[in-house]
Amino acid sequence: MPIKDLIIVTLGYAVVISGMYFLYGSFKDLPILINLLLVDIIGTFLIFFCSLLWRNSSWYDAYWSVIPPILLLLPFIYGADISSTHRFLLLMFGTLFWAIRLTYNWIRNWDGFSHEDWRYIGMKSSQASIVSKLLIDFVGIHLIPTLCVFLGLIPAINALYGNDIAINFIDWIALVIIVIGVLIQIISDQQMFNFRKDPLNKGKTMQSGLWFYSRHPNYFGELLFWLGLAVFAIASNNLGLINYVGIIVMYLLIAIGSVKMMDDRSLKSRPDFDSYAKTTPKIMINFFKKRL
Repeated sequence: MPIKDLIIVTLGYAVVISGMYFLYGSFKDLPILINLLLVDIIGTFLIFFCSLLWRNSSWYDAYWSVIPPILLLLPFIYGADISSTHRFLLLMFGTLFWAIRLTYNWIRNWDGFSHEDWRYIGMKSSQASIVSKLLIDFVGIHLIPTLCVFLGLIPAINALYGNDIAINFIDWIALVIIVIGVLIQIISDQQMFNFRKDPLNKGKTMQSGLWFYSRHPNYFGELLFWLGLAVFAIASNNLGLINYVGIIVMYLLIAIGSVKMMDDRSLKSRPDFDSYAKTTPKIMINFFKKRL
């Protein structure tokens, strides 16, 4: 990780977050959800502008983990009534635990501006004209993930603001789901990091640890996090369907979108992946899988 590039990205996000803070104050008469959505979209556009300046869409990578805690905190900073102080503390702890883990993993694996995510390169290179590339870049790489994450955050926003339901045992269930999910991510990330450090493993498929039981255990942990946010909505008696659209969208985005792209790439580049894929679930962790 080039320190200079990390400083540039950090300063860029600091500017964007500052802008989002002042924008929220400008829209404070709007309903919380609408206000946050507008701020989120404008923040995404600012990061997209950075992506264009540096000709590298990986500027957006940190947005997934850095911005959600900011969005949950903005109404509180501006004095919105919270449903329960204890629920607020539990939910923010779970969200920050997830965000710090994901951001740290991005930092230690990012190679700086000399690298751009291969998926972004493929999406943009498949377009013929400059206009279509810009549309794919903004809409496909930046805006759609932002909207998916926002949908996933709606149950958390509704759980924190706009009701007066006291903390209860369902809140603790929600936190446990999130903590288990993040711990699965931490373990699987470290196992993959150690595997990739060994040059002898180049071109091979990771098939040990949690990766023996699932092709993408880190994604399983990610889905548990978003499920936990939905359970927080249940704890606060927010039972509207909008609170549960996010987890469905996240599943489609991760399990159908990202997993397919990564598995297709692995099939082409790793000779041992095909046999591994036939015996290992995509995301779910199958602890009953037996070693041959």
